[in-house]
Amino acid sequence: MSLRFLIASGIWLVVASVALAGPRKPRVVYIHTETATPENAIDVAGKLAGSGRFGAVDLYNANLVTPTLEQLKSYDAALVANRNGWFDRNALGNVLADYVDAGYGVVLAPFTNAGSANLNLGGRWTGSYNSILFGPTITGTATLGTFTLPDHQPSTGVQTFNGGSLSYRPSGTSLQAGATAAFAWSDGKPLSVIGPLQNRADIGFYPTSSDVNPGYWNASTDGAKIMVNALLYVMRPKVLICAAASLANSTADPRFTDPRNKLVGTGYFSAIDLYDANLSTPTLAELQKYDVVFTWSNVEYKDPVAMGNVLADYTDWGGGVVVAMFAAAGQTVTPLGGRWATGGYRLIDPLGGVTSGTPATLGTATYPNHAILNMVTSLDGGLLSFRPTSTALPADGVLVTSWSDGKPLIATSTKRHNRCDLGMYPPSSFVSPGFWLESTGGARIMANALLYSTRPYIGILQSGTNILPAPTRSRLQLQRRFSGVDLLTSLQTATPSAFDVRPYGALLVWGDNNFADPATLGNVLADYVDAGGGVVEGVYSNVANPATPNNRPKGRWITQGYDITPESSLAPSISGNATLGSNLAPNNPVTTFVRKFDGGTGSYRQSTNPTIRGVRLLQWSDGKMLASQHNFRRRIDVGFFPPATPEHGPGWVVRTDGTVILANALDYVSRMKPCPGDFNADGVVDDLDFVIFSTAYDSFMNPGGDLNGDGLTDDLDFVTFATSYDQLACP
Repeated sequence: MSLRFLIASGIWLVVASVALAGPRKPRVVYIHTETATPENAIDVAGKLAGSGRFGAVDLYNANLVTPTLEQLKSYDAALVANRNGWFDRNALGNVLADYVDAGYGVVLAPFTNAGSANLNLGGRWTGSYNSILFGPTITGTATLGTFTLPDHQPSTGVQTFNGGSLSYRPSGTSLQAGATAAFAWSDGKPLSVIGPLQNRADIGFYPTSSDVNPGYWNASTDGAKIMVNALLYVMRPKVLICAAASLANSTADPRFTDPRNKLVGTGYFSAIDLYDANLSTPTLAELQKYDVVFTWSNVEYKDPVAMGNVLADYTDWGGGVVVAMFAAAGQTVTPLGGRWATGGYRLIDPLGGVTSGTPATLGTATYPNHAILNMVTSLDGGLLSFRPTSTALPADGVLVTSWSDGKPLIATSTKRHNRCDLGMYPPSSFVSPGFWLESTGGARIMANALLYSTRPYIGILQSGTNILPAPTRSRLQLQRRFSGVDLLTSLQTATPSAFDVRPYGALLVWGDNNFADPATLGNVLADYVDAGGGVVEGVYSNVANPATPNNRPKGRWITQGYDITPESSLAPSISGNATLGSNLAPNNPVTTFVRKFDGGTGSYRQSTNPTIRGVRLLQWSDGKMLASQHNFRRRIDVGFFPPATPEHGPGWVVRTDGTVILANALDYVSRMKPCPGDFNADGVVDDLDFVIFSTAYDSFMNPGGDLNGDGLTDDLDFVTFATSYDQLACP
């Protein structure tokens, strides 16, 4: 990751380059006062950028000038620390309060949340915006103390912290009512605090590290994790409502603004901006500033073909798109055209017309536990109850739930997990008494659909008892990276059907006991991957175990090469403590911000390093596979047993990055676009890949170049590789 620095108008700017295309990486700004010692601020920016979690990390010197609200709105969150005095503490307090009120995230650090009185924020930044109650700082060496929220996102991967000889920290332990300390210093002072506002957090240490001053926090410990975790915690998705409004002044059209107000009321999002697609068509660059686009039409789109094309491009890039009536189903407006119509992006049939005038309510759910139905107990469509007439969905369409008359209400896709159609008209009875009753769950459905389209929906399949998988599920849920994480029935007693796994974007699979029906399971999982799902498989399902020979998928999973380590190459697991070894693919999303891993006393892993049908991403300290990626399918393997030490004595040490690896793998496999021929997972098919392929091709029986699942590297694979090689870039 490259950094470039410039000084302009008193502002130090640091921009981190983005190696991969969408979905959008968030942007953050460090607001500081390091006029005399800019290296202090540069150190913080470098630590944040080095995480790989952010699309940009900028520096703003508020000792020289106060940022405006519009400047701050280009960022998802701000880290704020003051050592030398604000240009105007009252003006900055006002603008940061406005920024928080608008839904954006703020993390305060000493000396802004602890120090001398003139260093804190003034103006509207009163007690209700604080996490740590303001007071003096203290110094003197201190280290990491106890955890109150050990599995929550702010604590993920935090194992060690040493504040250095200075260890600037709050002198008291008082928090704002409703705030919670995730973990403390060794003397009990707050080190990481969340709340009471959902987009607010504080850290209890000064952000600059020992790389600049030996008295500051020790850069070999987890200060960067703490800062990055806090910033990620306070962020919310950014939404663009891109609808065709019927009034010339779209911001005054209640059919345009009412859904926005309903979404604001849920508190799930930061920016919710409006774009009138009746007046013009947005560019892809404009859409890429957001995590998800919500579109419907009251009147004609300015250009239905251009609108369809740009939404298709945005979906392919990785952005979420939710389409509602009358764009999802209509008879008085032209539906989205272009590639949207011809490329299989539609879910609910927009040409089937509209049913209205007969009241309808929430019907029977096909998947009652689906993430989009979270906390949805009712929906009354009102006297008009606009809904689709056609019940037909495409082959990749998943009907989540229907109206009471069976018409589709929520539909998702097995192929594009960032897509959802709503068979409802977004404006509520606040606008017209004939629209859906605002006392029912329409706002929650819309909000959940938008979250689903930005955050993968995950299922867990395993063959143990719930004492082991339940904590794994909880840790993944608490990362705030997924719209839902479901724990399915144990594979020891039952086998899921294709229907059961159909709604998920990715599955985490492991077996510590024999599966009830490994062949059927393997066939179901192979069909699931073929339909567009992603699978992450962990130990013991990717090692050989004579005591439990049926604790991994079989059937088509093996015979058609969905496994990464071929069945014939599997060896028994070994144990004995091992830790994180080489990162072989530092730009791969699976390895992002993985700094340490300790497998615990068990450290169960593959005992050999066979030639695999894919590429190794991470290694254990003894060189064995810790994470790997399939050559041409939406598949990742992790080389460790997913349960951790609290629930499984010999499991991986929970304060290290096992949850990060699992979350990265599940997130990536749900979105990845397989690239046959990219044997080193660098995003292109080039001469480096040709060397790898030719070596495997010369061996014939070598599965390293296998691109069709038959376990061989032969002429059929050469044809596939040559096609990719000619195109160079991955899709």
